[in-house]
Amino acid sequence: MKVDYCAYSFLKEGSNQCDYEIMTDRLASLLGLSMHYIKHIDQEELLFLCETIYHANGSIRGKNAIDDIRFQKVEQIYQKYERSFKEFYLPVGCIGASYLHVLRSECKNIVRWIVKIEKEKQVDKKIYDLFNLLANLFFYMALYENEQEGFEEKVFVSKSYEVAS
Repeated sequence: MKVDYCAYSFLKEGSNQCDYEIMTDRLASLLGLSMHYIKHIDQEELLFLCETIYHANGSIRGKNAIDDIRFQKVEQIYQKYERSFKEFYLPVGCIGASYLHVLRSECKNIVRWIVKIEKEKQVDKKIYDLFNLLANLFFYMALYENEQEGFEEKVFVSKSYEVAS
């Protein structure tokens, strides 16, 4: 195949790993797009998260590039935005928060791909933990972005599950 006609050299691969890599590329690209609309979150933090996602992209096929220092920095960013909440909120709000909710959802999709890959080969737990942490971080960032924009969260009460009183 001519190099110009090959978008990614692993596209014909049968394993789930290529799908994971495509999803992490999608997540990083969506984060790059989102950065244009997110007004109240440090752009350097978002850029660091984008780089971290790309490091995680190759960390299953190749050497794990998510070391303790990088993971701890993500945890520190998480702690900065972490807040308490009691209800489930609809993924709505200002444009920046809406994009952050999309990123949150994409992270959960990536976690599902990791679960599939784990049936084929061992995956470092840190990669699995990273995308779960990122999902929660993007949720908290969405709450923060909405708060800064003066948007009141819209509570969602599910009719599918009983809520403990």
